[in-house]
Amino acid sequence: MTKMENTKKLSDMVYACSGIGDCRIAYRWAVGMYGVCPVLEHSPQFDPFYARGKIRIAKGLLEGELEPSKELAEVLYQCTTCGNCHSACHQTLCDEIILPIGRFIDHVKLFEAMRADLVEEGLGPMPRHREILEWTKKEHNPYMEKHEDRVKWIPKDKKIPQKADLVWFMGCTEPYRQPELAQAFLKILEAANVDYGIMHPDEWCCGSIFFRIGVRDLAEELAKHNLETIKASGAKKVVIHCAGCYRTIAKDYVDLFGELPFEVVNAVELIRDLMKEGKLKLKKVDTKVTYHDPCHLGRHMDIYDAPREILKMMPGVKLVEMKRIRDASWCCGAGGGVKSGFPELAVEIAMDRIKEAEETGAEYIVTACPFCVRNLQDAAEALNSKIRVLDIVELIAENLA
Repeated sequence: MTKMENTKKLSDMVYACSGIGDCRIAYRWAVGMYGVCPVLEHSPQFDPFYARGKIRIAKGLLEGELEPSKELAEVLYQCTTCGNCHSACHQTLCDEIILPIGRFIDHVKLFEAMRADLVEEGLGPMPRHREILEWTKKEHNPYMEKHEDRVKWIPKDKKIPQKADLVWFMGCTEPYRQPELAQAFLKILEAANVDYGIMHPDEWCCGSIFFRIGVRDLAEELAKHNLETIKASGAKKVVIHCAGCYRTIAKDYVDLFGELPFEVVNAVELIRDLMKEGKLKLKKVDTKVTYHDPCHLGRHMDIYDAPREILKMMPGVKLVEMKRIRDASWCCGAGGGVKSGFPELAVEIAMDRIKEAEETGAEYIVTACPFCVRNLQDAAEALNSKIRVLDIVELIAENLA
């Protein structure tokens, strides 16, 4: 019988599930809920592909009625860990007043624990994930790039200090795959005369993908290194643009180490404050945009207002919302290791979101996550869509006065 130690620690959550199945599909027009699980919409449409089924599997594993298998791993890794099932779970008046079961069950935490058990059983993660983790052990990034190239995107004549009160944690995705986003944020910091530093050459991957796919030993090794490096930098505040890095450092690191000795803010919070203080001057640009809530920033960290405040403060920009927003927002499909493990599934899910954005008549779909940008761009290209996908830092940088 398998040990399932990580899942066992969360057994109260497993047995709290009433099995109603709202996590399968929920239509609640009053709160903008039109469907729940993006993977279920693009799967064989049976229980193991959505939350109730996964929780029933967890129960079977804990009680010895099921044994872990490669087939089970294949299903459990087809989950973006978006957390929309948590948003849908028992969100009723009865739940709020009498029986807050949905609030108690942390679906993402439970599914990540199940993946961690599969890793310990030698059944996870997926083959592509194994390649990524081996490279990360060697070069501290999941993109098969040399560690020293993390700062290759920075102009050679630009010298950024390694110690400052405000430290920018760059992450891996932007420096190695989307340098235009890092350059845009750099341009914003410079325009606002912000004093900041970076941690290179000591910044490593934040560990986000390894927390998500259950490779906890490597995730914790990366987290410990980064925590000590940030402490050594003397930072009082850490600013992070990447939504995945932000979620990981502001949430997973806290779960591991307790309260952090520095403040963690997302780039949209910093930019909003700079705009309110009059430190960023923007040109008027007459355009219509819609905003996509990244799961790591929205449902995972409850940051919904800051990016919308930014867009509303931009001269000439008109924000038009999609039908699924905030905690009912539809996932882009890239998270939870799905983009690397099941790339076709990731793009199929993103195509749903592009079509939804097109319905608004917006010229741009704007988001605040490099993973969302990449996957939505892939989907827009696959659909030959005319809508342009931008990160909010790009939209701001393009229109600095």
